[in-house]
This record gives sequence, C-alpha cells and structure tokens, in this order.
Amino acid sequence: MHQRGVLSCVLVLVFLVGGCQHLTNPIVGQSHQSSCKAIREMSLSEVELQIDGRNLTILHHDALTNCCLTTAMEVVLKANNIDVFEREQPGEACRCLCPRDLSVTIYSLSPGLYTVRLYRDDEPEPFWEGAVQIK
Repeated sequence: MHQRGVLSCVLVLVFLVGGCQHLTNPIVGQSHQSSCKAIREMSLSEVELQIDGRNLTILHHDALTNCCLTTAMEVVLKANNIDVFEREQPGEACRCLCPRDLSVTIYSLSPGLYTVRLYRDDEPEPFWEGAVQIK
C-alpha cells in the first residue's frame, strides 16, 4: 500500500514539474493578401520569415499578381521542409498585374532547422529558398 502512495506522489510531481511535454502538430493558418499597392519604380519582390516562439510567418512582399484574382499561399509540410505554393484562385482574370503582400502563418512548429521554399502555381522549381531555426 505504501509503494502505491509513493508511486502516485512521484507521478503527480512528474506532471507538475513538466516531465511530460505535450507536442502538437503544426497548424497552418489562413493565407492573407493585401490590396493592390502603388507600383513603384522596378519594385523587387522580397521574402521575409518572421519567428514568434514556435510560430513562423512567411511574407512575400510585392508579389506580382493578377489585379482581379485572389492569390492564396498553400503550405505543404514534409519533415523539416516547408513548401509554399502561391496559387491564383479561380475567378475572372483581367489584363493587369499589381504588387501585393502575401502572408501565411504556421503555428506550433517543433524545434529544429527548416528549409522553406516558395513556388508559383505549379512551377517545378522554387523561385525562393531559405532556412529558419525554430527554438
């Protein structure tokens, strides 16, 4: 009987001290798109990775998109690879392009080094690649 009481106390202490880590699967948030921005002289698009704890926000500044369509960022997670596909959503396209900011956040990533690649639609090769460390 005494051993059962000691075992119960040890188990309670393990949980209170944090001996069990609860890891969650990463969650991909909804992508966002800004409205059309003023066209600057030869504005170059730029990719930025922002880390907030175990959350990663991927921003594509000044991405050239069709003025009349929505562009979504779809994320595919495979081990420590994060592939992001910028896809124009179905709709009535028009004959103009405008720069927009695109973004998506991935929540609760496990600690580690990740390779991030961005693709346009279904192009076979990424147009941007980088690495990010989640602590």
